[in-house]
Amino acid sequence: MTAVVEVTEHAKISCAICGSKTHSIQLHLQKEHPETTLAEYKETYPGQPLLSKLAEQKIAEQKASVAKATGTVSTEYVTSLSYATEMMPFHELFGLPKGKATLNARGEPIPVTVLKGSGGFDGMIPDIDPNYVFHIDILKTLLMGIELRIPTYLWGHAGTGKTTIYEQIAARSRRPMLRVQHTANMEEEHVIGGWRLRDGRTVFELGPLAMAMKFGWLYMADEYDFGRPEVLSLYQPVLEGKALVIKEADMENRVIRPHPGFRFVATGNTNGQGDETGLYQGTTMQNAANYERFGIVEKMPYMDEATEALLVSQQAGIALPDAKKLIQFATSIRAEFDSAKLSNPISPRSLIYAGRIGMARSNYLIGLEKAYLNRLSSVDREAARSFAARIFTA
Repeated sequence: MTAVVEVTEHAKISCAICGSKTHSIQLHLQKEHPETTLAEYKETYPGQPLLSKLAEQKIAEQKASVAKATGTVSTEYVTSLSYATEMMPFHELFGLPKGKATLNARGEPIPVTVLKGSGGFDGMIPDIDPNYVFHIDILKTLLMGIELRIPTYLWGHAGTGKTTIYEQIAARSRRPMLRVQHTANMEEEHVIGGWRLRDGRTVFELGPLAMAMKFGWLYMADEYDFGRPEVLSLYQPVLEGKALVIKEADMENRVIRPHPGFRFVATGNTNGQGDETGLYQGTTMQNAANYERFGIVEKMPYMDEATEALLVSQQAGIALPDAKKLIQFATSIRAEFDSAKLSNPISPRSLIYAGRIGMARSNYLIGLEKAYLNRLSSVDREAARSFAARIFTA
């Protein structure tokens, strides 16, 4: 694959079509001759140079940098300085019906950026789940953050699909994605990198954040509210759109500037104010100055009953009427939780497991028992079981 590069004025080559000077024929074709592909150009003008000497030098330097950072050596070009992109209508990209909810205020399609190449990181692009059911308003908000490069924090109950919706955004827009779990034991070195002994010599290996910034990946800071505030503070300049400065690194890796394709998103069970439910042990009260740097903070709600029933039906592979009964049970349980009569709600994830197990055992009560009821206290379990019995034996 020929790289797309932007370099300084020096020893340019000529375009065989128009005679213009450029360092990269591929980049020139995209800007000035979009009707001509690189393959067509090569076939029409065999033997013509595609890159200037300076561009080839820049590519070689970047290849060496990637190999050093990742600990790999490749004979192929690994990443480009500028990913080629195209725009696709929102409703088409996500398989949604064209209508008021999926068009802009003027009734026009909403354009979404899609990467035409992943720079050699195809393995980091999540797989598309054709059965995933999107919460359209949430999807539009998260896409706004990605398109406008606004750091976004998505929080809500476990199992509501916070991580999955970002995975499906990355899958469909073909963005390489790196998901990093946060825990109370996470140190700065786990995020930014550190010195390692490799093949008898000491080298500085970039951490996941530095790699994502350098090569233009979607970085997901998962379970963000499990991290210690003093460690999370290292993200603050990055959330402001500034470079990451690694004081301990060698000169080559000391300052990592964000690639144009880099995006920062985070998920958590709380909004940084601590756990008000008692369900999420390990989450902590976070530094308000850190959370203030997220330009978008959104809560992931439970879906409406019709949408959630469709999701459970498709993901569990069960009949829609059966899925609706599971949602009827979930609605009752969540109402009891909201009124403090039960200690634990049921998530869409648990409903999907209950559906799959119920289908396998031909008994959805057994499915609910294995996927949800057995996690409850004895008092809550009996109360929840009575709700399930009324629904599934009616």
